[in-house]
Amino acid sequence: MPSPPKPRRVKLCAAALLTAAACAAALVPARGDGRADSAARPTTPAAFEDPALVRRYQEAITPQGLAARLYYLASDFFEGRETGSRGQRLAAHYLASQYRLAGLAPKGTAAPADPLAPEAFFQKLTLHRTAPRRARLEVAIGGRPAASSVFTPEAQDDLSYFALGDRRDVRAAGVVFAGHAIADAGLGYDDFAALAAERISIDGKWLVVLADEPLKDASTSLLRTPDGRPSRWTTAPSLVPKRLAVWRAGRPAGLLVVSDAGARSRGTFADGAKRAGLAGRRTGPLTLNRTSPSAFPPTFFVSTKLADRILAPAGQTVESAAREISRAVRPFVFEVPGVTVSAAVESHDPVETENVLAFVEGSDPELREEVVVVSSHYDHLGLDPQLAGDQIYNGAADDASGTVATLALAEVFMRARREGHGPRRSILFANFVAEEKGLLGSAHYTDSQPAVPLARTVANVNMDGIAGFDPNHPAKSRDYVYVVGDEELSRELRRANARLNELTGTRLRLDDVRYFASDQYNFEKHLVPVIYFSTGLTEHYHQPSDEADTISYEHMARVARLAFANAWQLANQDAPPAGAARARRARDGYKCRPCPFECDALAFDAPGDCPVCGMTLAPRYRESAE
Repeated sequence: MPSPPKPRRVKLCAAALLTAAACAAALVPARGDGRADSAARPTTPAAFEDPALVRRYQEAITPQGLAARLYYLASDFFEGRETGSRGQRLAAHYLASQYRLAGLAPKGTAAPADPLAPEAFFQKLTLHRTAPRRARLEVAIGGRPAASSVFTPEAQDDLSYFALGDRRDVRAAGVVFAGHAIADAGLGYDDFAALAAERISIDGKWLVVLADEPLKDASTSLLRTPDGRPSRWTTAPSLVPKRLAVWRAGRPAGLLVVSDAGARSRGTFADGAKRAGLAGRRTGPLTLNRTSPSAFPPTFFVSTKLADRILAPAGQTVESAAREISRAVRPFVFEVPGVTVSAAVESHDPVETENVLAFVEGSDPELREEVVVVSSHYDHLGLDPQLAGDQIYNGAADDASGTVATLALAEVFMRARREGHGPRRSILFANFVAEEKGLLGSAHYTDSQPAVPLARTVANVNMDGIAGFDPNHPAKSRDYVYVVGDEELSRELRRANARLNELTGTRLRLDDVRYFASDQYNFEKHLVPVIYFSTGLTEHYHQPSDEADTISYEHMARVARLAFANAWQLANQDAPPAGAARARRARDGYKCRPCPFECDALAFDAPGDCPVCGMTLAPRYRESAE
């Protein structure tokens, strides 16, 4: 989860002062705009019109019950629940057992020989590792072999290692030196404009590029940055600005990034290759797509030692080229004659994993065909043997908290059903895998295999990280929850949430946030209204210190009770929300989801992965003329 933008306070209505009849209408609105209208509201079963009944069921969600499960799910036993790991699979079996005990029906796609086996709750999916099992880089000069480098997680050399991009083989292709691969009009520096001026095409060729930007020293840029410090071309992760600039400039065969030259390099190239090897022994980044039409070209980090061999036929070295750039602070680019580079990349076996899906059928003969999805993600970051001391990312707040809250809500809805107050619509409880890998489990569900068609999915209630406190909260509150949803699609849900917050007595401070990445996005991108609850990024976010004993269980219970009230409301109100808003939008290609980089402005004709940030592409919409 990235840090949310600065929230704005939601103004609460005075629903607590309403008469009993008006309270009932406010709890189950019939108007499409989310406002209560008792005159227009069709008759519904009396049980669903009683806020006191909702409060009674909310009280079954207790700090003690949440803690009992969270201490177990976030324990070292599950080894951080990294997707594809033993700990993640154990967690999936645990969740299935809890749903079975609570009496929910399995909604998985697996068909075990024994229908009582936990696999009945599993929706199987296949993911692919972006790191290779083996990568070979070959350099030829004048048609003769000049250098060969092989990288595996177990063995590396001091010449190259695979960094990112498509895991495809590349036949021998020519080489262009493209400076720092920067295109920035604001800084007055553009390597690709210089290539165009020299009439040098990058298409189908390997680009040798220097890391970072022209620097005076490790903390001082030679470019016209506002504060004199290195810009995003140096500081952004995973070469993202350079990848975007390359993608806009052409379609090279691949990139060779010289990573051990320059003022900011630390240690030897062999040290970096060793770290990459250790990282490659973990599951690491994953993708839904074995191949993607939008994949970025294969990218290797190379040493100065290898780069100097490649540049030699042009009469240059890494040092001489960098010196030429720094001397006048302007691009220096050239084609390298007589040199070809080829690559062979061998992928790992696919990663087989699973979402966990459980179902409560609705009681209304017509509305039961519609579904409310209550979701969370149960994976986390796993175990990192490179860490000193505690090596397990237990993921207590992120997102064992949302996961055990989902279990608690499922139990309460089943109790209500046994007592004659079952939800009118059906409810699907979904624990998604691979959220930490790019929202992949929920993307598989919404894009490829929804258990109930999305046209009959009225809303998604998502919980991710509901058990901590954000140290950057604008009011430094310890009595709040961030509420996330689309401005138009989720307007009715936000209004209802504010009323429910008052009517049911949770009375949390509601901080409105437009976008905050989690699994709700994959529903929202298909025009399903969402409401997502989170307490944001705690001081322990993505650290081994995110342990069960850092949680405020009282606060967690209040957030879970509010989520329950929203799920109850959506499962029982007469009309689904935001029908008009969904109808006004027509699909128009694909795009990257909102992210901190400029790649979310790119447009694509087909689904796949974003070539810049690697996230799964989402549908793009325009206002329909109808």
